[in-house]
Amino acid sequence: MGSIKQFTKKYEYDQHMDKEVVDLCDAMNALPGIKTIDSCCGHDETPFGIFFRVSSEEGLFFLTRCVNRRYWKYGGLWKIELSVGDRYESGNLLPVIYHLHSGIIVGEDAYNQAKDLIKNMNAHLNVWAFLKGYDLDLDDFELE
Repeated sequence: MGSIKQFTKKYEYDQHMDKEVVDLCDAMNALPGIKTIDSCCGHDETPFGIFFRVSSEEGLFFLTRCVNRRYWKYGGLWKIELSVGDRYESGNLLPVIYHLHSGIIVGEDAYNQAKDLIKNMNAHLNVWAFLKGYDLDLDDFELE
């Protein structure tokens, strides 16, 4: 495997994007088939959340594994849920939208847990047995 792999940082966010969500959005967008579409840090009052679309299973599997309570210490708190949009997307895709959120956790605790999720995702990138066991190709990920 060589050098330690980690996700690329590429977002240049505008003044409307909460800075607390940028790094996790970067990591999620680096997954194959994942495209974040909306996010909110919760502003210390509501859960941290990121809405995203999925066009292939590989990235969704990777993210789900990293959020799972067996593989992440906050996995029992954070959730990936399904939602639905109100119109067809380009290519007549049904408007299924995924929502990663911090459950009941808000504020600094949620921000710190989001940072820890990125660490967990980066750790998963460097577990050869995991990658090989599920036939995950790192060339499909956007990595540094």
